[in-house]
Amino acid sequence: MKELLLLNLTLALMVACGAATPASTLPPPPDAGPAPTTTAVPPADLTPAQLAAMDALSTALGFPLSQIKVTATEPVDWPDGCLGVPRIGMPCSQAVTPGFRITLEAEGRRYEYHTDATGSRVEAFTLAAVMLTWHREGGIAGFCDDLSVYLDGRASAQSCKTNEAYPKGQLTAEELAQLNTWAAAFGVVATEIKDPSIADAISVTITLNGSGATQPNAGNLQAMSAWAQAVYERLKP
Repeated sequence: MKELLLLNLTLALMVACGAATPASTLPPPPDAGPAPTTTAVPPADLTPAQLAAMDALSTALGFPLSQIKVTATEPVDWPDGCLGVPRIGMPCSQAVTPGFRITLEAEGRRYEYHTDATGSRVEAFTLAAVMLTWHREGGIAGFCDDLSVYLDGRASAQSCKTNEAYPKGQLTAEELAQLNTWAAAFGVVATEIKDPSIADAISVTITLNGSGATQPNAGNLQAMSAWAQAVYERLKP
């Protein structure tokens, strides 16, 4: 009887010890690391030219593409290889270049970009762009004068004879209206006016960054030269 009691006690102790075995703990979850970042993907229906213009503005201003939207796209046959945005001192091929005028908006402001047909070339068109230049040289008086007029109506004049820059001024409302009329009517203009039959003749060179489809005739060029000379004389002290 005692042996049976001892056996039962032994079995009870073994069961109790087994139950006291500590429960296994689950391993900690792996480190998930930093949250993944998302990159804004432009809409798939944008053309290569539109995407190129957006990329150019994003690079220039540091805006993400998600903050830039296309508000207008106009097909244009640019009159030269500079896409209608001539750079002073840089030659432009005279080949007609099909492309687009693309208007963008970011943070409530509008921006204009000119592209070729594929978007492989992009030029920003800003209010700081030079709209018209006028250079007069020669003559008995030995002229050497320069005038630059900007899209926003500012104008700067200087003497290339003395390298003296005059204070910048602003076009009058009438002067700006006339300039805009020429810019809308004519394309990019780069021409020299000179009478070779006159000794010591004055040479006048005019450039115009127009958006029209025609070129000025001789009368238009004379009017543009007279207009530029009047602006120059007004700005000259």
